[in-house]
Amino acid sequence: MRAFFLPILLSGLGFAAGCGGGSKPASSSSSTSVPSSGSNVLSIAVNGGPEENQPNGYIYQNAAFASATICAPGSTSSCVTIDNLLVDTGSTGLRIFDSEVSSLNLPAVNASNGSAAYDCVAFVDGSYMWGPVEKGDVTLGNEAASDVPIQVISSATTGVPSSCSNGNTTNVDTAEALGANGILGVGVEPTDCFYAGASACDSTSGLSSPPYPAYYTCSGSTCSPAFVATADQVMNPVVLFAKDNNGVIVELPSASSPTATLSGSLVFGIGTESNNQLASGDSIFTMACDDFTTVFDGQTFGITDANTCAGPGSFIDSGSNALYFPNVPKIAECGSNTPAGNLSGLYCPSTTGSYSATNEGEDGTSKSTSFSVANAETLFTTAATESDAVQPTLAGANPSGYGFDWGLPFFYGVNVYNAIDGQTMPSGAPAAPWWAY
Repeated sequence: MRAFFLPILLSGLGFAAGCGGGSKPASSSSSTSVPSSGSNVLSIAVNGGPEENQPNGYIYQNAAFASATICAPGSTSSCVTIDNLLVDTGSTGLRIFDSEVSSLNLPAVNASNGSAAYDCVAFVDGSYMWGPVEKGDVTLGNEAASDVPIQVISSATTGVPSSCSNGNTTNVDTAEALGANGILGVGVEPTDCFYAGASACDSTSGLSSPPYPAYYTCSGSTCSPAFVATADQVMNPVVLFAKDNNGVIVELPSASSPTATLSGSLVFGIGTESNNQLASGDSIFTMACDDFTTVFDGQTFGITDANTCAGPGSFIDSGSNALYFPNVPKIAECGSNTPAGNLSGLYCPSTTGSYSATNEGEDGTSKSTSFSVANAETLFTTAATESDAVQPTLAGANPSGYGFDWGLPFFYGVNVYNAIDGQTMPSGAPAAPWWAY
């Protein structure tokens, strides 16, 4: 059995949270050396995920996984280490299944009205995640953060408000459904409700009522949207590190053809250690509404109005497993009934095609990237490549209204910097958020 993950975009705030993207990047002057050790280095691996060796399991292509240790606040013995967390620079916050942390009895986080807070992540494909917000101490490699608000994904199938599920039935509440044991969201925002310099979910936002789908409180089986203080929202654990807390760098080796696995590093901090300095050839891309612009095939995909955040914007997302973009070149798309299964939304050209696009920052920075698009059905049915977790030429069509989603294959051989909004940047760098590569 094989599973294919299409783009999953957080519908409420426009952040990407896992699955989409695929490209072969052009050569870059960025350093592609990958540190394997250091006080600020967490090992990551593109290895197929936790379901590969399970009965009826599948390979999660182009997904990077890491481990985290979670402890009850203040404890050094009441702890669990969770492997195979999806490393996602397109979302914010640590999201763990309740079965993984049930032994820790983590304390609940309350909303502004004093009741226990629940978090909803609703996806554009109709699926969703639901569960309470709880606090735990989180260790990533050798970096530690205390009292981190995390989402504990509920295994319960009832009580989910309709404004979260939106009438759908796809509850991403198991590793089999997600393809991972949770999500490690290390995106460009400090919390999952922080956007363009403000938190819409805090009662000080000026909104007359809480936004949704986002945070809720429940009375019995009835749940209603609620405000949650910014400090209690599901948080990027990196911002709570004592140091190396202003961003991350995803570093993976080059891959120009399908490969069984790849090992790399998630490096914490930008300009804080000898191993996380911006290289001389790196370009910084400032953003509007957490997106930049991609020019492709004569069309521009970027924010057209920074006041309303009207798009379609483009972004870099390690949680996307192919390169997803509007099908302006009219590439042949795969069908729903192929020998490899339902490949709807992926591209199946008769021959591998070569393309180029240019990314542009709000400050005028631009850089061209070349990539190739191969036939997904061929990749997944050819004996030499069907079991490979690394698929550099996998691509698909982004939904209408969305721009370019530069997924994990964009990262192969290119060190990608992710600067977190509101954090102190190195001298000479612009205020965050921004990406660089």
